[in-house]
Amino acid sequence: MTIGNSTEDYLKSILVLQVKQGSVRSVDVAKELGVTRPSVCTAMKKLREKKLIRDDASGTIHLTKAGKKLAEEVVKKHTLIKNFLISIGVNERTAASEACRIEHAIGNETCERLQELYESRLFTDARPEGEHGA
Repeated sequence: MTIGNSTEDYLKSILVLQVKQGSVRSVDVAKELGVTRPSVCTAMKKLREKKLIRDDASGTIHLTKAGKKLAEEVVKKHTLIKNFLISIGVNERTAASEACRIEHAIGNETCERLQELYESRLFTDARPEGEHGA
């Protein structure tokens, strides 16, 4: 399934919020992404139509199996890119910001090769604190 950058951002935000706080509501997503509640409402409708989320009677948003898989892929790409950029000397704030843009453009094959490079001995000593080990 091909999805757009905005959809990826919403899925990633829902997953991150679920990990951080357990349950997620539209207002949480709006705050996390810095968008209006009507924008979130429109996006959630599209995500429901694509069967990437469901919500319950209390308004809590849940990722479906497919939604969670896509969100996890985006988070994985984001984390890898951010950590790679930090390992080559980019400051953390810039690395996080640029990873948000790059994560949408990078394909799975490129991501896998980048992962291999990142895990190679070449970058082992330059990884951010807590990222050592194989």
